[in-house]
Amino acid sequence: MATQDELVRKGLLEGDIDVDQANVDKLHKNVIGLPGVLYFCIAGSAPISAMLFNVPPIAQQAGAASPLVFLLSGIGLLLLGVSIVYLSRRLTSAGGFYTWVSHSLGKGTAFQAGWLMMGGYALFEAALMGAFGSYTNSSFATYLHLNLPGGWVSWALIGTLLIFLLSYFDVKWSVFAMAPFLILEISVLVILDLVICLRGGASGHDLLHTFSALGADLKGAAPGGVLGIGIGMALGVWSWVGFEAGAVYGEEARNPRLAVPVAIFSVVAFLIILYVWTSYSATIGYGWQHAVDQFAANPSTAYYTLATTYVGGWLQALMIVAISTSALACGLAFHNGMVRYLYAMGREGILPPLFGKTHPRYRSPHMAIVAQSLFTCLLIAFFALVTQKPGTGSYGFGLPGNGYQQVDGLAPYAWLATAGTIAFIIVYIMVNLAAPLFAWRFDRASFGIVRHIVAPLLSSAVLLIPLASFILPAIPGPIGTFFTTLGFAPTPFPTNILPLFVLAWIICGLLYANYLARSDPERYEKMGRIVRGDVA
Repeated sequence: MATQDELVRKGLLEGDIDVDQANVDKLHKNVIGLPGVLYFCIAGSAPISAMLFNVPPIAQQAGAASPLVFLLSGIGLLLLGVSIVYLSRRLTSAGGFYTWVSHSLGKGTAFQAGWLMMGGYALFEAALMGAFGSYTNSSFATYLHLNLPGGWVSWALIGTLLIFLLSYFDVKWSVFAMAPFLILEISVLVILDLVICLRGGASGHDLLHTFSALGADLKGAAPGGVLGIGIGMALGVWSWVGFEAGAVYGEEARNPRLAVPVAIFSVVAFLIILYVWTSYSATIGYGWQHAVDQFAANPSTAYYTLATTYVGGWLQALMIVAISTSALACGLAFHNGMVRYLYAMGREGILPPLFGKTHPRYRSPHMAIVAQSLFTCLLIAFFALVTQKPGTGSYGFGLPGNGYQQVDGLAPYAWLATAGTIAFIIVYIMVNLAAPLFAWRFDRASFGIVRHIVAPLLSSAVLLIPLASFILPAIPGPIGTFFTTLGFAPTPFPTNILPLFVLAWIICGLLYANYLARSDPERYEKMGRIVRGDVA
């Protein structure tokens, strides 16, 4: 009989079932390598969107210190990567975080981890399709004078169809089709960064004000100072959300105990370099003294101006294309992540077994893909009927009229992405708790103070900053007012009710898990127990 240490090395613990021996439909094994997993991790973070739309508001909060904001945020995510790397080398499954948590924090918490990740990914795909629809509709109307009937909604549905087709077939086609566009968006940022740094920006390089609180005290920064840096980290951490997408490809990757942890950890490290460099280049591009006023003057086009000024109009054109393709690639990464959580929970009978089916030829979780694509279409159709009276903050539901206009696709993007991020951060903290508990219970020989205590605690402390920024200002009464006066972004309707949707989702999950535990305890006990055990 194998010892516990031997089982840990094989990725199987007592009660686990090797996916090859399980009577379930299988995914396409060993079909993607390290580059494929890297693609999904980077695409999930959507680097160009993170920079173009997060650097301006961070600069308004933290002045010229936005590079420091990204550096500190990245360190927090890198420390989370320590826990992810540890668990991914010991448990390999399409269930990702759901499987890891089940072995450490128990069945109820595991269900919530999978439930929250599944819900977050489902919302993020619809969010990204709203952004894709808005960007693409605006680009075609402005530069090609082509106005597609239905505007952003039609483009969002087209994007959903493309994602459905790319995911329905063999997973490797997702990589082959979208990887060139990922290379494009990173190349655009690197070219801009390189030219600005070589030319020295508007008034020379400056490391003192960009990497210290001195730059955060710039006039106009609100709240500025150390607090401004801390509050800016909410958007800083948000810029990485999606990097964990590679965790669900353990059953489809070649040598997953190398590919998954290396991809996740190296992507976090790579994005630290890219984000810090890009935010630094933008800051000196305008001159650190003008980090607040320039980004405040044209937040949506600040990078377009830099591209045209330092490189030329052709880079701006490529940037516009890259924003749309980035949103599409990011939506695909979230879509694939969601359907694998749905598949993992379906094949174990935790959710309807229909979701655990795979295509007989392509080995893709095709029924989960159909379900998620239909859900995205329903969300897009719902937000197509959301209207707003400009300048009043008043919303309606139905066809435009009486002063109400259809909201742009960026509105549902912001709403859905915020709710999804809250769900993700809760699970990130669960993973930080799961890693030391797993090591202590099953792998005590590898237990280390730095790896299993210091890193998870520091990472969780960083993650609590964006979680607090989304939840605390939304609390009605003096609590919300207090945090708003500190400098946290105010949360008017409907932003103020978004945490309630996450809370409602958690409650639904608790009720369902409790029902499952009572009605079918045997099935409940098998939660998170199907893993890949052939990669010792």
